[in-house]
Amino acid sequence: MFSLSTPSDGLNALALYVRKTRLALNISIEELAVNSGVSRSTLIRLEKTGVTSTENICRIFGALGCLDKFIETLSPPQPTSIAEARRLAGNERHKARRKTV
Repeated sequence: MFSLSTPSDGLNALALYVRKTRLALNISIEELAVNSGVSRSTLIRLEKTGVTSTENICRIFGALGCLDKFIETLSPPQPTSIAEARRLAGNERHKARRKTV
């Protein structure tokens, strides 16, 4: 799969999303720290760099009320028809293919 976005773009988008969502909800960093269980310094670093652990992201999104949206984003798309569901049934990969050299 090809993408023009870089990991840095993703981190910047995450930082901006958390900051804009927090401000839209009129929540201070201190309040978010208490509600999420994530330290104030970690939140400040996240809003500047987008860098934190996955566990912290889940805690922060939970405190901001957007954890369900985040989980939905990571879920595979659902089939749009019965025919598509039948076609996809049984084709789910459990391991990657071996690479030949």
